[in-house]
This record gives sequence, C-alpha cells and structure tokens, in this order.
Amino acid sequence: MKRALINLIAASAVTLLVSMPVYAGHLDEALEHAQEAVTHGKEGHTDVLLQHAKESLEHAKAARAAGEGNSHTDHGIKHLEDAIKHAEAGHAAEATKHVEEAINHMKETDSGHEHSH
Repeated sequence: MKRALINLIAASAVTLLVSMPVYAGHLDEALEHAQEAVTHGKEGHTDVLLQHAKESLEHAKAARAAGEGNSHTDHGIKHLEDAIKHAEAGHAAEATKHVEEAINHMKETDSGHEHSH
C-alpha cells in the first residue's frame, strides 16, 4: 500500500513537471483552436467548429487556472461558451461570431493589455 502511494506521488510529480512547460502555451493553444473554429464555421462545418471551440475553451480555462491572462481571458471564455451553445444548436454563423469575439479578447490578454469596456 505504501509503495503504491509512493508510486502515485512520483507519477503525479512527473505529470506536473511535464505539464509545467506548457504553462505559457495555453493561450496560444486556445487562440489556434479558436482560429480553426472560425475557419470551419465560415465554411459551415458546425461540428468541426464545435470541436475546436471546445478545445479552445479547455485551453483558455487552463490558462486562467494557471494564472495566465486577465479579465479579457474571462470574456473570451464566456464567448467560447456562447459559441459552443450556438454550435450545438446548429447555428454556425452565430457561433462563429462568438468565437471571433473570443479571439479578440484572448489577443488582448496575449498582448498583456488590460483596459475597460
């Protein structure tokens, strides 16, 4: 039992160390997936848009949890959540607009600028 616990702790530590270099890349990953979502949304591929919007959302949330970003990240997350709802309803155009808004906010986050709306 003790050995299993030690192995679990060791595995967790390795996982943490391996994931740490990814820290700074979550926003970049979120932006890449969001841009893919927009491309597919404009082509009417709602299912692919949905897939990339979900990936983008996961990375945006991971960035925020890791302390990356600012209030723009939060706005981007909200727009991605709205995009996912619209994509699930089959509204590619509306979903695409929300992803574009999310991109605008995440770019503000990425450039480190913070200003009020």
